[in-house]
Amino acid sequence: MLSYRAPDYIRTRSILHALREMHDIDLYEATNTNVGINRYVETFRKTLEIKKKHAPDVFILGFRGHEIYWPLRFLVGDKPIILDALMSPYASLHRERKHGLLGRAVSSVIRILEQGILNDANVVLTDTTSHLNFYKQEFSLPSNKLLAIPVGAEEVFSKINSTQHISPEQTKREMNVLFYGSFLPLHGIDVILEAASLLRQFPIIFNFVGGNVEQAQKLKADCKNMGITHYTHRHWVSFTELITVTIPEADLCLGGPFGDTEQARRVITGKTSQCLALGKPTIIGKIDEDIGFMDKENCLLVPQGNAQALADVLRWAFNQRRQLSKIGEHGRSIYNERLSVDVIRKLLSQTLSDLRKEK
Repeated sequence: MLSYRAPDYIRTRSILHALREMHDIDLYEATNTNVGINRYVETFRKTLEIKKKHAPDVFILGFRGHEIYWPLRFLVGDKPIILDALMSPYASLHRERKHGLLGRAVSSVIRILEQGILNDANVVLTDTTSHLNFYKQEFSLPSNKLLAIPVGAEEVFSKINSTQHISPEQTKREMNVLFYGSFLPLHGIDVILEAASLLRQFPIIFNFVGGNVEQAQKLKADCKNMGITHYTHRHWVSFTELITVTIPEADLCLGGPFGDTEQARRVITGKTSQCLALGKPTIIGKIDEDIGFMDKENCLLVPQGNAQALADVLRWAFNQRRQLSKIGEHGRSIYNERLSVDVIRKLLSQTLSDLRKEK
């Protein structure tokens, strides 16, 4: 069940793909196609139809479903609900300062609501062990209620061979660096721009995709003030274009996060999984968790919040272009081993099996 403003969010696509590969379950989907307020009506209509016709044993509420959790609980009664919490609304408002002072002002109320939802859910999903520990400490949730599953990148990525072998001629041209995302504080756009300003003399083009109108205007103004001229910006590209054109055409991807916020230190971004799955060399901001990332082996690792370190690794990548293809190939291997939909499928399959045993 999903009523998110972005129904094609990669987290949702990965979980659905994993569930579809489980041959011992029957999957019924109630996913919104509308993105406005009508998405809630649409989702509950579909859920009600499924409940009447199929009477599912377990309900999975996808990210971000907090606002419709209690209506769903009323609808399904005592049937188990798996909630994909992924990231905490309270933490985003209070600690990440999302929506500024207004968000911080209402965060205490949001925390109370979130606490009730998390306590009621039968299983709470998040993405990393670091996030799992946050939920245990902040909301006093028991370990047996929590499950960390990676964001994934849906297996369509593994079927696209975007790894490019760099020829001597290519090493002489400009290098295209890609960042795409929602320009949240955890992404560290300011860190990326400061690094770009340190590399103004290099033929490195920074291609930005995402952000709203206000963020795009700020990006343009910051680039002007910092003397950054080697950049492009697009507000949006389709999912198909992203995986077939935008990422494959990049020489290097910025997976991040670089913001060095509390949340940034707990996440492996969706774009990191996507770029690794496509075999692209990816710069990743370090988090306090051993995922198997190895600098200059299967990715390029940098400390978060450090523009000089990011500039240094970009300069290294520019001067060592022939090594990037091998790093991208090894990055795909670590994705398949630790972050793939197959990993998600195995973890979810065990959780569903446990819930069935409890009935």
